[in-house]
Amino acid sequence: TGYESRKGGELAANPRAALLFYWDPLGRQVRIEGPVERVAEAESDAYFRSRPRGAQISASVSPQSRVVESRAGLEALAAELEARGDEIPRPPAWGGFRLAP
Repeated sequence: TGYESRKGGELAANPRAALLFYWDPLGRQVRIEGPVERVAEAESDAYFRSRPRGAQISASVSPQSRVVESRAGLEALAAELEARGDEIPRPPAWGGFRLAP
């Protein structure tokens, strides 16, 4: 997630969260609550590298939770990054959180 996004800011300010998902084989909804913490940078780097290139580009050019000037501007930045063909580095403000039940 983006550490500077609304979600990232809320998790930093109040490091507790709940996860909710449907577990189909049991026909049950599952809720898990607990403290959250940022994962290590190396773990965020590894996960970022495992994502599809398009998702990496989107994370690199999209200013999460902020107004963008135009869609065309975002698309131009994405096209420029794609055209370079280089490995996409993980943005410094992008990473993971882990919930410990």
